[in-house]
Amino acid sequence: MSSGLNEAQYRAVHYRGGPMLVLAGAGSGKTRVITERIAVLVERDVPETAITAVTFTNKAAKEMRERLKARLGDRAKALRICTFHALGLSMVREHAPLVGRKAGLSVFSVAEQKSVMRSVLTDMKLAADGDQVDRMISRVSMLKSGMLDAQENQLEVIRQRYDELLTRMNAVDFDDLIELPIRLLSGHDDVRALWRSRCRHFLVDEYQDSSRTQYQMVQSLVPRDGNLTVVGDDDQSIYGWRGAEIGNLFQLDKDFLNLEVVRLEENYRSTGSILTAANALIANNGERLGKTLRSNLGPGKLVRVWEANNPEQEAERIAADIKTQRAIDEKSGWEDFCVLYRASFLSRQVEFALRDAGIPYHVSGGLSFFDRAEIQDLLAYLRLISNASDDVAFLRAISRPRRGVGDKALGLLSDFSQEQQCSLLEACLHDDLEHRLALTLREFGDLISGLSHMFEHSEPDDAFDALLERSLLERAIRNDAADEAEEDRRMNNVMDLRRWWLSHQEAGGNLESFLQHIFLLSDNEQDEPEGRVRLMTVHAAKGLEFDSVYICGVEDGLFPHKNATLENRMEEERRLMYVAMTRARFRLTLSSARTRRRFGQVEKTAISPFLKETDQAVLRWVDREAEESPEAQQDVADFMALFEANIAAGR
Repeated sequence: MSSGLNEAQYRAVHYRGGPMLVLAGAGSGKTRVITERIAVLVERDVPETAITAVTFTNKAAKEMRERLKARLGDRAKALRICTFHALGLSMVREHAPLVGRKAGLSVFSVAEQKSVMRSVLTDMKLAADGDQVDRMISRVSMLKSGMLDAQENQLEVIRQRYDELLTRMNAVDFDDLIELPIRLLSGHDDVRALWRSRCRHFLVDEYQDSSRTQYQMVQSLVPRDGNLTVVGDDDQSIYGWRGAEIGNLFQLDKDFLNLEVVRLEENYRSTGSILTAANALIANNGERLGKTLRSNLGPGKLVRVWEANNPEQEAERIAADIKTQRAIDEKSGWEDFCVLYRASFLSRQVEFALRDAGIPYHVSGGLSFFDRAEIQDLLAYLRLISNASDDVAFLRAISRPRRGVGDKALGLLSDFSQEQQCSLLEACLHDDLEHRLALTLREFGDLISGLSHMFEHSEPDDAFDALLERSLLERAIRNDAADEAEEDRRMNNVMDLRRWWLSHQEAGGNLESFLQHIFLLSDNEQDEPEGRVRLMTVHAAKGLEFDSVYICGVEDGLFPHKNATLENRMEEERRLMYVAMTRARFRLTLSSARTRRRFGQVEKTAISPFLKETDQAVLRWVDREAEESPEAQQDVADFMALFEANIAAGR
């Protein structure tokens, strides 16, 4: 096959007949297939501007763009490769007046959404505590994303007022980036024609993660006989709790004419034993299109199954084994090992054990750079400079640093802005504003106006530095630090943002695109740490792979989770275990504890039913007290030989 593609990959890359589903198993080279297909379309003289590819993370989109740049050179620049939400944002920005917005719109994060919702609930004289705000945000999001049918009249009123307030602030939330484009495409023939021409070839990666509204967006962009390519795996659909609809895969052949289905079943990641175990497990699911992965790496080692006496022993065993395996294989690094768990609390004992063993590690899902207070403060100023209608940004910016403007003054300013039908920033500069703090408020308004002029007309570094100095924000960041080390850390974060802003400017961006790019960066897409063992939930591990994987807490009630069992969601739990198992390249260990502490009491546990569902021929059940099998004894002998050699060499 050309370009080293196997037969199924070649069929998918070169298919010409219209709609196609590429059913791609774990480790089957799906990213290569979708990028090769785009490259072949360009080489067939399909205009780059007529090709759009979407996926679900910025990291995946970036990887795709880099591969195509290496293959196509400058021709790759005009390709539209992004996430669903980035595509939606570009549509909303281009046609903002048609959805009640104007240039410079803000995209609100969850924190800003909460502020807006709290204002709505307070205005309606409803409970506005943290739990109620979170609940209403969640329910409005479910309404917008199609996960909840409108049945509560009060909820509809809350949603309407919430949307009206967003519109007044010239802002959108994350769900709007899918809902508003659907409204544009369905309500404006000229807009639909324009975007269908830009999506003449439309490709979707990780399609099993698409939501109901994202599927509606696809249907609006691509005619029933159009050039749609979706790549997905029904066995890796694990995000149902956040709106992913596995049924979207099964619906394709009903909504698109003469759908071609290509199965990628040759796995280039995992050894045969790991795939045999995973295949046997997932075969117990009824809701699947069906495929069987084949390894091209040979059978490999059997899958180990451990049962420790308690969580402490389980964690110590994992830490000791990681140290042993790394000593045996001198080529391996700490980053080649990963510990996965179904529930995040299980990481605690593993962390303790790794620390005691002197093993460097990283727990995925820590505090995002963009959630740090100093960065949030800076972004509030930048958002307000870009969008004078962003009242949420105004409220944070005017309080950092403190200017003597308290809640009472802000409440009166809010009342005045509503009377004048203007934003809070515009109210500060209004000639009719009468308040003992009017001078302070006007000075703040003048500050933002002056900075806005600088960001538009001055050098980008001068504008950023003026923001830090004139707002007194840098002084506040330094003064609020508990010690010199914290001051250095905070200012290093500020300088990192500054460097990123300058880099964005050099690449031809502006303040509006910079802020929107920041919003679209997902918190869980942090750089992968080097030289550390990775600890993470299975949900966070999707798309990753490691030489050695340990899945801990493989017990009934933990994996599968008890809630999933009670709510009849076993098929998704089984898919989650399948994803966990197929992260491993060469060594997979399934670990459990015979007892765990719950609510202060030590309780006995039972092994996961998933262990009984898989192929026992490829499982190696390790004795609870000691590993006595010939293979285990060989592992120990190898380690001892290496240890003695190091001693003899004086190491």
